[in-house]
Amino acid sequence: MNNLEIVKRSEFYIMLNTILREQLPKIKQRITPIYSQILKDRKFQHPLPIIYQFEYTTWGGNSQWRLELDFDDYQWSNKTVKPHFLIAFVNIEIAKDEVHFKYQFGNSFNDALQPIQPEKIKIDLLNDAAFVAEKIKEVNHFLDNLAKRFIQEIEKINFNELEFLEDDVRMNKKIQEKWKEGAVIGYDCITYGDGSVIMGDTYCVKDSETKEVKRYWFPLCDTTLTGIERHNEDIWTEVDIFHGAFEYENQKFVFGDGAMGNEGYIASIALNGELNWVIFFTFSNPINKAEVKNEHLICYGDTGAIIDIDLNNITKIEIVEQNDWTNQ
Repeated sequence: MNNLEIVKRSEFYIMLNTILREQLPKIKQRITPIYSQILKDRKFQHPLPIIYQFEYTTWGGNSQWRLELDFDDYQWSNKTVKPHFLIAFVNIEIAKDEVHFKYQFGNSFNDALQPIQPEKIKIDLLNDAAFVAEKIKEVNHFLDNLAKRFIQEIEKINFNELEFLEDDVRMNKKIQEKWKEGAVIGYDCITYGDGSVIMGDTYCVKDSETKEVKRYWFPLCDTTLTGIERHNEDIWTEVDIFHGAFEYENQKFVFGDGAMGNEGYIASIALNGELNWVIFFTFSNPINKAEVKNEHLICYGDTGAIIDIDLNNITKIEIVEQNDWTNQ
């Protein structure tokens, strides 16, 4: 059992996860009406939602629980030229024989609330009853005061200093940030790095005589990240990058799985790490191999499905059975 599994099965992690999932929604409920009134009193018309995430995971393998004001649309102060964030988080990062643990309330405009160093805890202490009880007590104290501290900092914000980002800039920024965090839009779709999205229509047809089942994928419609989030904020799914990534014509292809076992994806990234596009499949199972043949990107799912993507027009996607492909 690796360290990640040991930590997640520990008494400390289980108790921490339980109280955070219970308390963060309650804290949000306490903040929201007062926050809404502040926005009304300041005559600030644009939405700045309060969001929270549980066991949020980045490429580095750390887990984080967070409650934050979503300043994605208003990221910069035009007075101080500083990025604005207002966030409370509890963070665990797994090292070789220890975890790095911290909980913090942060505001980029308050010098007294700058980042703190994490506490280093030996992994075997995570099942020590006395140690766990003391740490959970500390976190509970932090959570008890969190709503009040959030409101105090919100009241200090000069909303007129926040610079509005045009939608295309905002979408590009969010897509790139989510990619670096290890998340993509979890629908059958093609997501481009600029925030434009092509939704896919995927379905199966069964031949009544041969009983053969054939799956198809077609582009359905054009939309944007903003258009999707307008109706559903919970669109993101975590993905992992598998071994086997390769470069082709000034880009790098990476692939892997989604949060559910039936999901897979393939992505093109620039050599500087920026996302060009990612295609997510809800039916492929993990993509564990990919290669380029005659300007077609061939993706192999771990259950035998093969997906053929025309690199001259990536909306041309064909789902090919393993036997069909090898016999061509």
